[in-house]
Amino acid sequence: MAEQPKKVTVKSSRIDASILPSVFSLPYRLYVMQQTSDLQDLANSSNNANDIAYQATIKNEDQDAELQNHEQRISDLRVEVDEHEVRITANSGRIAEVELRLTSAEGEITTIKADISGIKTRLTGAENAITAIQGDYISKTITSSQSLASSLNVASSYAVNGVKVVGPRVTGWTAATGTSYRGAFNANASMPVSATYTQSEVQAISNNLLATIQRLKGLEDAVRAHGLIDG
Repeated sequence: MAEQPKKVTVKSSRIDASILPSVFSLPYRLYVMQQTSDLQDLANSSNNANDIAYQATIKNEDQDAELQNHEQRISDLRVEVDEHEVRITANSGRIAEVELRLTSAEGEITTIKADISGIKTRLTGAENAITAIQGDYISKTITSSQSLASSLNVASSYAVNGVKVVGPRVTGWTAATGTSYRGAFNANASMPVSATYTQSEVQAISNNLLATIQRLKGLEDAVRAHGLIDG
């Protein structure tokens, strides 16, 4: 540790005429007394310079202490900067990892967007199909009258309450020829027959038999037209 500064004081002894030898002439006495005055001025100037130097030394010591404090603080700041550099390096590594993950996520998002676009396209197709189905379908639960825009194909038969009413086409029928009759038909037509078989009686029987045959053909034509029988 440096020594504490010391303040130096220069002193000057006063010389007056009473202490001078009597052999000194008056001019020499004045000269000696004048030198005493000059020495006093020199002592005062020296003391003033010493005081300024002393104050400067004290101030320098204070500045040295302050500089030492600054050096310590700068050293502490350097340690903090070094720690920050380590943290920044670590954060840079983490940021690089995040960038890689973001790049991967962007790729996955692009794939997801493409999948969603495909799903939207399929949904649009499905909605169109559902709209088409809703416009032309038959429901087993709806009891009101329903209709189809085109023919209906079933595997075996139609049933009502579990009882078959229409089945597969019956083949092997040869189509009848002649005229069909769809007019009025009296199933209770009287055909009396006498013991002698008159012409009119036989004619009535013939007429009714013809009407029956024609009605039968009409029924055959209807059943064939419906597709229940065929040749």
